[in-house]
Amino acid sequence: MNTGKAVRADLKVVPSHSSLWGRLLEGDRHAFAEIYETHVDHLYHYGMHFCRDHERVNDNIQDLFQDLWLTREHLSPHVQHIRYYLISSLRRRLLRSLQRDRRWQYRDSWEGFEFEFTTPQENKLILEETAAEQKKLLQAALGNLTRRQREAIYLRFYQNLGYNEVAGIMSMQVDSVYNTISKAIAILKKNLPFPLLLLFLGR
Repeated sequence: MNTGKAVRADLKVVPSHSSLWGRLLEGDRHAFAEIYETHVDHLYHYGMHFCRDHERVNDNIQDLFQDLWLTREHLSPHVQHIRYYLISSLRRRLLRSLQRDRRWQYRDSWEGFEFEFTTPQENKLILEETAAEQKKLLQAALGNLTRRQREAIYLRFYQNLGYNEVAGIMSMQVDSVYNTISKAIAILKKNLPFPLLLLFLGR
């Protein structure tokens, strides 16, 4: 994915390191580059699910990484899950950006935003001869989920975040996340053939 701005220019990517975040805080450009290269596509994928506005998502991702570098001396040294931190930060930025937009200003800050769900594994799920039928089944099943259920399922199974992290990103109690995902899976079970459900959830 080409995000169109030169945040990573002249930065050489180096192998992963257990204290990558600490190296970023110390001003290590290689660590910054590695964080960018590792997470930028995941952020873009999440952002496009969130608002389907390529330019808005791109701009917010680039602003996020720019601020990450410029304010690194003031960031918490206790970040243990970098992707969780970045997705959470991007989500807040996108919400603020959408709320400032006249088209969104009168909508509720939570339920006013759709969460479009397309899966990165979709091509694996659908064989050529049954593509149209299975895709229709999948989209119909997802259409039976609420906006929160779609986002929770996406974060849990496609960003591999824990329930505590999903709760943090979505500003929910952990128990509520468990219930939301459990109800979503129950709905999907009723609407999808079992093999397709297993593939969809990546199990």
